Amino acid sequence: MRLSDEAIVELFFDVGRLNRSYSERVYGCTNPYKGQLRCLLFLAEAGEVSQKELAERLSVRQSSASDILSKLEKKGLTRRIPSETDRRVSLISLTEQGVQEAERIRKSRARVHSEMLTDLNETEKEQFYLALQKIKQYYLSKKETDHDK
Repeated sequence: MRLSDEAIVELFFDVGRLNRSYSERVYGCTNPYKGQLRCLLFLAEAGEVSQKELAERLSVRQSSASDILSKLEKKGLTRRIPSETDRRVSLISLTEQGVQEAERIRKSRARVHSEMLTDLNETEKEQFYLALQKIKQYYLSKKETDHDK
């Protein structure tokens, strides 16, 4: 059976949408690309960062990062602490509640990801992983060559 590139890519995106819909229905929102969740997961790994660094790492504007942080602060998940070296800079970190929420999300995502691959055997998982790695390398190489232009 000869498949078109378009059919393969459309199926890939369809599976992603179905996975997101299923996981939100079963486990609640675990989508790391939604701003607040993505910010929580980043801060859980990074610890304290400046708002500028946070915006850069999440690839969002400073104003968007500020909006996300305000919402997370209202929920009691993050805090801003003035930098000891430069009082004009605030360092952002998770509160204890934020750490617990990030861990809950991480565990939910791990269940969703594991469940997503249950019908694949180890060989199929390895082949899928290698195919995704090739696609990722393609985009990373394009990103590097785009910077050279």
